[in-house]
Amino acid sequence: MGQLETDIEQLSLLPESDDPNEKASPFVKWAGGKRSVLKDISKHLPSDIRTYHEPFVGGGAVFFAFEHIINKATLADLNEELVMAYHVIANDTDNLIEALLKHQENHHKKESYYISVRKQNPAKLPLIDVVARFVYLNKTCFNGLYRVNKSGKFNVPKGNYKNPKICDTDNLKKVAKVLEKATILVGEFDRTVSPQRGDFVYCDPPYDGTFTKYQADGFEQADQKRLKQCIDKWVKNGVSVMVSNSNTKFIRNLYKDYHVHTVTAQRNISCNEEQRGSISEVLITNYE
Repeated sequence: MGQLETDIEQLSLLPESDDPNEKASPFVKWAGGKRSVLKDISKHLPSDIRTYHEPFVGGGAVFFAFEHIINKATLADLNEELVMAYHVIANDTDNLIEALLKHQENHHKKESYYISVRKQNPAKLPLIDVVARFVYLNKTCFNGLYRVNKSGKFNVPKGNYKNPKICDTDNLKKVAKVLEKATILVGEFDRTVSPQRGDFVYCDPPYDGTFTKYQADGFEQADQKRLKQCIDKWVKNGVSVMVSNSNTKFIRNLYKDYHVHTVTAQRNISCNEEQRGSISEVLITNYE
């Protein structure tokens, strides 16, 4: 993108309208979501994207923000229920909306409804109900934080919301339309993404030094190193890569052979109060 910086300043890669009602947006809250740094990301996007890959898709804020310049995408995550949700929204939107509307009605009728749903065993539920439960809990749990215990069970307490929007029908339909251009996979980053020369990979792994227990096994510094090794292989094959992470000494040293850009993000979802508010982060690229 380096040679086109002037053009990008004149014509942002972000959509012309900032009205969230005019485009698809993330259907779940997700810790580390990228909405507050989308303008920074737009400044560092490559000028041409052959195929877009996002192996830690989470809520998908970057994909949804820039889908207007993406023709083909691979979206992946290790969280099975999240990936199920993407598949169901893409292929069975109406039935999911119906199930979410039932959750919405019951949530306002029964004080204990959240706990009763949280106690359910997803393995014993039909697919639609698994996804509806996942979205419902995400919309009503404390801080929208996805966290599991060592047994892999969701264990976040109920949030203090007077009127949570559990079913956003219009947005779910917009998301389903956008997902027509995406292949959606579940699994580790090194197994789900196989970029080719000219492709672009955006990596948003669990951040170094922050909450990482989205899965029972977590994401430690050894995993950060393993990701870097994978990125090095992609880069050698002519792939453009961007990585978001914490602005820590470990990350800066790990990517010292890449371009590291400092950005300020607004974080509202975290189990640690010190990790909320304005936080210094980095955007890392293999190109200027």
